[in-house]
Amino acid sequence: MLKAYFNDLNKVLSKKSSAKGTKKTSVTFDISLLMEKFEGIIPSELRISQARPINTTGFSPEGADFIVHKNYCRDFGTLFNGYVPFELIQGAFFFIPELKKNTLADALNRVSSIKKINRFSDEEHNFSVPCFIVTTSVPEYSLLDIKNDVLNYYISKGIGSEEEFELMMIYNHGILIKDWHSDNRRYVGLETGEDTLMWFYVLMSEYVSIERDDEFDMRRYIKSDKVYNEF
Repeated sequence: MLKAYFNDLNKVLSKKSSAKGTKKTSVTFDISLLMEKFEGIIPSELRISQARPINTTGFSPEGADFIVHKNYCRDFGTLFNGYVPFELIQGAFFFIPELKKNTLADALNRVSSIKKINRFSDEEHNFSVPCFIVTTSVPEYSLLDIKNDVLNYYISKGIGSEEEFELMMIYNHGILIKDWHSDNRRYVGLETGEDTLMWFYVLMSEYVSIERDDEFDMRRYIKSDKVYNEF
């Protein structure tokens, strides 16, 4: 059932292109269409939007292309003026249109920025926003090279494990999965080929379904020194 669905989805999403002077073909996809399709198959209480994350201190990091969040109300975007409170966030997507070493580094840096949102809150949160990188496949950039470049970047920049991404999907090629069971910094790479989208969805769905133990208090997002008369 699932395999048939994602086989059909791959046909809708895929765009093949060849570099000049080479027979190598890269596979790209429509990220907006992918997010639209994902929104229809994640838990019904969740939405995927381009709202910007914010916490109770007003800290609002840039970098995420799409945010997965609880659908607090029907006019969510209007009520919060294009922002989404941290307590309602369940995940974040980061898109790399053309995968290279420099664009990979940029995405890793953007992930790090979003991961800091719980550290700059006015109260302690244990929840770390699950981050998912999605990108095109490039024939000359192997999964092993991508994995090594990820690890080398994190080590060279002194980025802690709490600011690392959870999943990376290289479309129609493979997945990098953060190994939380290892004491050392480690990612597992799987060459999943045409099944990549399906397995990425399965793993991503598990992350965005994590139950949070913090509650959303709307009053904490109202910043005003105004004093009202009391009778």
